[in-house]
Amino acid sequence: MNSNHVVFDRGLTFEERLGKLAEAWIRDGRGRGHLVSGEAFFAVYSWHVQHGTDHDTTWAEYAAASYDAVGGSDGWSAMLRERANCESCGDSYRLENIGVCTGCMRYTCYSCDGHGACAGVVV
Repeated sequence: MNSNHVVFDRGLTFEERLGKLAEAWIRDGRGRGHLVSGEAFFAVYSWHVQHGTDHDTTWAEYAAASYDAVGGSDGWSAMLRERANCESCGDSYRLENIGVCTGCMRYTCYSCDGHGACAGVVV
């Protein structure tokens, strides 16, 4: 089972999504099938780097396991060199220079930052 879809469930707060991911991961023996990758991993790990120390240690363990599954430091560095377009203005950036909104899950450059009534934060 791939858990990326849980990260994109905008019916839940980002913290609720993380809790759901971590609970399923622990319940099923901390298997790789519950770890996130790609854009979902980018959102989870970016949020963890900015906000994770204020929350549940299980979430930190989950983020660390996902980090290891994408290749650790080398995988993270490679991901940050990938490009994405800001979904507000269309400009292209390396992932290291763009954020993703935890509410609507859209890539957003720091110039555009806000995008309407979304309650998420850009990480």
